[in-house]
Amino acid sequence: MNDTSNTNDKNNSITYIFRLESGVEHSFDVDFDRPVASGALPDWTLLETNKCEHCPLASGPGARCPAAADLVPIVERFSALASIETVDVRIVRAQYEAHKHTDTQTALSALMGLILATSACPILSRMRPLAQTHLPFPTETESVYRIAAMHLLGSYLAGATPDLAKLDALFADLAKLNEAFARRLKRAIQNDAGINALVVLHSQSMVAGYSIDEKLDEIRAWFGLGPASK
Repeated sequence: MNDTSNTNDKNNSITYIFRLESGVEHSFDVDFDRPVASGALPDWTLLETNKCEHCPLASGPGARCPAAADLVPIVERFSALASIETVDVRIVRAQYEAHKHTDTQTALSALMGLILATSACPILSRMRPLAQTHLPFPTETESVYRIAAMHLLGSYLAGATPDLAKLDALFADLAKLNEAFARRLKRAIQNDAGINALVVLHSQSMVAGYSIDEKLDEIRAWFGLGPASK
């Protein structure tokens, strides 16, 4: 994840531009095909620091968590902010622009979700199809629809039998990762904006996991179908 002040015009990257209440602007260009972050990185990015229990990456001297390393520019810029502070955020892609006046927590959650899904983390990379069709501020139903559609289409393309029940494993992996990652971020963040943004990400993934059945009737109506039989 590269920190840049230039508006993004590439098809495979998205730029988030934050304007704080103080008038200060921060711009972050998220390149989907970026190299793994390297160089002088803080200790909280070390792979062995609160390593996820199901992380398949091999530990070694100086090995870094790729997802944590990608978040360093955000932590350095926003670690002192409180989640209740407001920002104007503009999301720029070659195909569109989106704008929202919101709290820091919500804005950072959207950016962090994009960065994590496009990182070199082998667990989070399973969410990359959602990043390719990035929707910054989805509703619960939109999240359920997108995650279910991603899972079912992925199964179909892989020649497997589509089965929504298999989403449980994905949500379980995300829950374990977010728990470990929150402990990692606590080492780096002065205030609560970053932690709360991660909590929002975790809550959204869990909401999608627990409410798929509840939301399916609403989604069925989009297709002109009646409620599922109980």
